[in-house]
Amino acid sequence: MTTTENNLNLSYLPEYVVADPKLNIAPTVLRTVAEQVSFPLSQSDLERLAMLIQKFDQEQHCVGLAAPQIGIAKRIIIFAVPDDPELKLRRPDLTDTMPKTVWINPEYTPLGDEMHEDYEGCFSVPNIIGLVKRYKSISYSAYDINGSTIAGTANGFLARVMQHEIDHLNGKLFTDYLPSLDSALTVEEYRALRAYNKNNSDHDLNN
Repeated sequence: MTTTENNLNLSYLPEYVVADPKLNIAPTVLRTVAEQVSFPLSQSDLERLAMLIQKFDQEQHCVGLAAPQIGIAKRIIIFAVPDDPELKLRRPDLTDTMPKTVWINPEYTPLGDEMHEDYEGCFSVPNIIGLVKRYKSISYSAYDINGSTIAGTANGFLARVMQHEIDHLNGKLFTDYLPSLDSALTVEEYRALRAYNKNNSDHDLNN
């Protein structure tokens, strides 16, 4: 995408589209199944894709982002799970890693019924952190920007990130998995919970 991005005027980046689960309010784009993307990508889709990439790149504390989070009702996500020792301290199930990756029309299927519970947060649900059960292992399929097929399996935290982002494309938020909003924490409460870690950061929460 480097050449395409350089040819586009991305001086304007949209704000995050946000929901308020406490008031049961969510913009339609966050609660609607996103539209499949056709190949070859149109100029409009290339512009949307470049916008999503730049939005992701400007964040220091982000592991994933889906197009609906910036108001684009298309099935596109971007994510990255690096081999980061600090991240592993907070995510002991981080076994699989992946560099910054763009997926188009992604899908996933659970591999077995085993689940893992861990904290999640989201730019589209500000200041709410909750324990979410996700499948430990999944198989996935998607397309790259050239329309080539991508397929494989993922485990642990990487699988969690993929599930979270693909959920966005299906109109789901992580708060849908919480037993109640009373069980959620604020970011400040979460940080206090993790205060034993001197290098505490929330960069593995936002997606």
